Order: sequence, then structure tokens, then C-alpha cells
Amino acid sequence: MKNSRPLRKLFFLAETLSAVLFFVLLAMLPAANAASPDEEKKQSLQAQIEALEREAAEIDTRLQETKKESTTLSREVSIFNSEIKKRELEQRRLGLAIRQAGVDIATKAVKVEETIRGVERNRQILANNIRRLYAYDQENLVVVLAKNASISSFFRVVDTIRALQANARDLVEDLRASRVQLEQEKEELEEFRSEQESLKALLEIEKRNMELQRVEKDRLLQITKGKESIFQNLLSAKKLDISGLKTQLFYLERTGVTAEDAVRFASLAAERTGIRPAFLLALLEVETGRRFEGEEVTVGTNLGTGSWRADMKPNQHAAFLAITNKLNLDPDKMPVSARPCAKSVRERIGPGKPCGYGWGGAMGPAQFIPTTWLLFEEKVARITGHNPANPWNIEDAFTASALFLAESGAAARTEAGEIRAAKTYLSGRPSCSSYSCRAYASAIISIASRIERII
Repeated sequence: MKNSRPLRKLFFLAETLSAVLFFVLLAMLPAANAASPDEEKKQSLQAQIEALEREAAEIDTRLQETKKESTTLSREVSIFNSEIKKRELEQRRLGLAIRQAGVDIATKAVKVEETIRGVERNRQILANNIRRLYAYDQENLVVVLAKNASISSFFRVVDTIRALQANARDLVEDLRASRVQLEQEKEELEEFRSEQESLKALLEIEKRNMELQRVEKDRLLQITKGKESIFQNLLSAKKLDISGLKTQLFYLERTGVTAEDAVRFASLAAERTGIRPAFLLALLEVETGRRFEGEEVTVGTNLGTGSWRADMKPNQHAAFLAITNKLNLDPDKMPVSARPCAKSVRERIGPGKPCGYGWGGAMGPAQFIPTTWLLFEEKVARITGHNPANPWNIEDAFTASALFLAESGAAARTEAGEIRAAKTYLSGRPSCSSYSCRAYASAIISIASRIERII
């Protein structure tokens, strides 16, 4: 009986809440309209990307036809020219995709802020409602009856209280839903930022990729002096061109893995797992290149700049300590990849906090995170005879990567299979359709074709 008077004020609160929600929704309409120019910009960028993709597909068709021809100097020059043009188009596409990701980031950031404001508004309204309901609840039923001239008006107050209680429950549910939405939007925002950072890293790799194509072409013409006979003599010699290979494996060499060791252990791992050595080398080169920050090596090899305490995601700590314990290694002395943000940012925010688009903590030249390494540890040990397997050992690391790629489609030794494997290595999904996945796979296939010619 004590609950009846609170209900009258609850009715007032319900009307107030309805009015507030109406104006909130009204305020959101201009924001929705303001987003449309961004959507138009995205569509324009997408149209430009698709046009470049069609142009690249035409070049690729001609390139595949050229590769079927007998091996001559003019054929090799034609292949170089087509590859250089493809790399130019890829750079332009990456530039557009980076801008597109920037639009996504800006739009999602606005939505996150709107959701935060909405949650705070609803929280304040709910708190205010609870305070008023509590005040109403302090009046007993006799007082409520005295303030209402008729029984019907009394029961209207009771009905109003019930309605307000229902509205309060709905508001609580809305708050719960909004918090879930906010977490999802924050995750999506981080994904957009991660995509953009990945695209920027791939753009740098593509710039180097294209420049290498030009250098190789000029070098070939210089060595052969444009004469077919000299070119054919080079082909028949079939010597491993270490200087050319060093050029292709620029990033791997910067981490302390020599070109000779890279070829040796990639060939061994590829033979054991049934994949192409050139594909494995190309993937590790691109994967390493993505971890460069200007000229600073951030990958987890002997020159890695990260530490497990500062840069590794906490849910990886147990697996990392298990790995180092088996190997009798001091975990504090084992390098891992640094968090993906500038060194100055890492120093400013301090250790143990994510930055950029997440965490570092990958181990060795093949960049395995601890929990993934444990999935392949026993298989690697059976193949290499190193028990336990060591992610910082080149042979073990290359073998683990080769196993991963073989199981992901590279064992088919076809371009389609290798593209699936590359996408899986990057994202965990062979069907990944994001632009970073496609650009990552494209760069690997391009570099693999050049390494194939050398080895």
C-alpha cells in the first residue's frame, strides 16, 4: 500500500523521459544526415579502387599469357614491365584504401562518442528516476488516498506507478544494450585502425617491391647488354644469385637472418611440408616487412625490440612462460615484437598497455604468438628433431610456418592455394576479403615469383 503515491510522480517522470528521448532522437537526425557525405566519399573511393582492380586484372591476364611463351630476353623484359605496372596500380589502390579506412575511422569514432553520450544521458535519467521513486515510496497509502478525491483517481495513480516501473525496467535494459553496442563499436573502431595501419605497412612494402622490379630489369639489361645469346647463357648456368636474393630478402636480412640461411632453411622446411620454398620466403619477407617502423626492427628475432612484460597481450603470458621454461630460457631476455605504435608512444603510455592497433609479443623470425606456437610445437619437434622446438631457432621457426601454410592451402602449390594460405596466415580466415588481406597476398605472390626465378 505504501507504493501508491510514488506512482503519481513516476507518471510525471515517464512523460519527462519520453520528451527527453524524443529530443535525443531528434538530435541524432542531423548526425545521420552529416554522415552521408562520408558515405559518398567512401563510395567514390570504392569506385576508383574497383576501376584499378579491373585494370590490374587485364594486365595480369596478359602477364599470364606472356609467361607461357618460351623463355627469351624480350619475354623477361615484358614480364618486368607488366609486374612494375601492377605494382604501380597496387600502390594507387592501397593509397585509396588507406583513405577509405580513414573515412571509416572518422565515422565510427563519431558513433562511439554518440553512444557514450547516450549511455551517460540514460544513466543520469535512471538515477534521477530512482531518487524520485524512492521519495514517493516514503509516503504511505493513507496520505495518497487523502490527496485523491475519488477512488478512480487513486487507481489511475496506481496504474501510473505500474507503467513507470515498467518504463524504469525498460530504461535499465536499454542501458545494458547500449553498453554492449558501445563495446562492439569500440572493437570495430580498433579493427578499422588496425586495417589502416596494415595497409600503410603494405604500401611501404609495395613501394620497395616496385623499385626492386625496376632495379632487376635494369640489371638484367645491363648484364645481357640487350643480347639474347648472353641471356640464354645465364639461363643455362643456373647459379644461385645471392646478391639478387639479398635484394629480395631485404627485411629478413635486417633481422639477422642471412640470405644463405633463409634459402637453406626455407628449402628444407618446404621439402618437408610440400610447399614452394619461394612462397615461404616471400611470406616471411612480407610478414617481417610489416613489422618495420621506419628503419627500426620491431620483429621478435635477435634484433627484436619488444619484451613480454611490456608488449605481449596478458592472455599470452602463460603460454610464453611455458615455452621459455621448456627451453630453459630466461623470459626477460627473450626478444619479441614490440607493440605496433611509435617508440615515443610506447614510452609515454608505459608497459603492459595496448597501443596502435593492439599488442606485440610475436616470437622469432616467423612471428608466432605463443598460443599459436604451442599448436605446432610437437609437430615441429617430430620433423626437426629439436625437442622441445624453439621459436627463435630459424629451422624450427621456418618449419612451423611451412606447416601452418601447408595446412592452410599452400601444399596444393597453386596460386589460389597460396593466396588462401597467405590470407589465413594474416587473418586466420582463408576467405578474408578485406583489402589488407588481398594486398598482403598479392605482395607475397609477386615477391615469390621473383625469388623463384633466382633460386
